[in-house]
Amino acid sequence: MKPDPDNLCRSVMSQPPVVLKPDDTLRSALQAMVEYRVPALPVAEGDGRYVGMLPRSRLIALAMPRVLWLDDAQHPFSRVQGGFIQDTLANLQERIDAVANDPVGRHIDPQVPVIGPDSTLMNAMLYLHRQRNILPVVEHRQLLGIVSVWDVLARIGRIG
Repeated sequence: MKPDPDNLCRSVMSQPPVVLKPDDTLRSALQAMVEYRVPALPVAEGDGRYVGMLPRSRLIALAMPRVLWLDDAQHPFSRVQGGFIQDTLANLQERIDAVANDPVGRHIDPQVPVIGPDSTLMNAMLYLHRQRNILPVVEHRQLLGIVSVWDVLARIGRIG
């Protein structure tokens, strides 16, 4: 039985406000993320081939003292509150400035799950429920769009 087209991701996917290229700088990515107020941006080659996502968590981690974002048993500080660290806003800005000209491709998360345009909305909703905010929609390695939590909520709530 053929699925109802309204129940597929292609029916709710939207175009991302910005698509980063792997050689874009982190500074330009940070500017776009703040300007469009998105939690992540897809990264694709000039021909549209999907490479990965740059999540806000990567940018925040780059500003923090490294000991706070290392997440393994050898680094017990990774699970503690950072209140004991006396960093200032200037310290955080210095860390971002130090990597601002790095290419985005060096910091992407290639492990973000992708969905196809013919994936079901329920499949997308499961990922979104499990702490994803944006899912790239990819077919034949080409970035077609994104499904965000807002896209799904708008459809469920019959908004827009």
